Amino acid sequence: MRHRSAPPAISLVKGLLLAAFLLPLSGLQAFGWSGVCIDTAARINASERLPQDMLASIAITESGRTDPATKAKVAWPWTVTSGGEGQYFPTKAAAIAEVRRLRAKGVENIDVGCMQINLKYHPDAFASLSQAFDPEANVRYAARFLKDLRQAGSTWSGAVRRYHSADADRGLAYEKRVAANLRDLRADPAPAPTRLADRRKPEIQPVRVAENAEAKQRRNEARAEADAWRRKKLAEYLARKSALRDG
Repeated sequence: MRHRSAPPAISLVKGLLLAAFLLPLSGLQAFGWSGVCIDTAARINASERLPQDMLASIAITESGRTDPATKAKVAWPWTVTSGGEGQYFPTKAAAIAEVRRLRAKGVENIDVGCMQINLKYHPDAFASLSQAFDPEANVRYAARFLKDLRQAGSTWSGAVRRYHSADADRGLAYEKRVAANLRDLRADPAPAPTRLADRRKPEIQPVRVAENAEAKQRRNEARAEADAWRRKKLAEYLARKSALRDG
């Protein structure tokens, strides 16, 4: 994930990515995309109510690779990028060691993990490097950031572009890559009996319980607190970008 100081991106192709996200699901992992990043992205995508498969397609764009040993298509959690193509490390410890090596050389612009969160532009995203490379923490932060960008006035397509860059051309090129990976993700050459959708168990509908006034108040207070936290973090992020641009 890159973030550079520039005017907000304006898409030249309206609704390109949003339209793709709204297409029906056609077999998420039957095409071969698998692994902890994809699984985590799918789960958090649903819990955060983001456009369908948004996080998984971004994860593929950011850290996707073909495993040389198994030939499986995965988004790799131990990916580190600084000034070039991503480096895929065999373990979390090796990825952390690389970040420490880069920092010791004075390098600050470093992307890490499933969603390639930039440690320079998001210095408060994680409590430690270990947490930064934890797929759950990495993907969840990306989900919050995308929602913040959306709430700041972007469309979902605009949020995806600005996830990568505020530069219009870079953002549009990135949006097209994510859209292509989304189509790849949903392509499913497997025969019907083995499709993931056919193997799913019927969803059990939760029983609705009447909510008393006190519980409703607590829920509203928690929601307001979470919204305030997201606005605060987004304001801090935009202030840092402005300071870097003006400096």
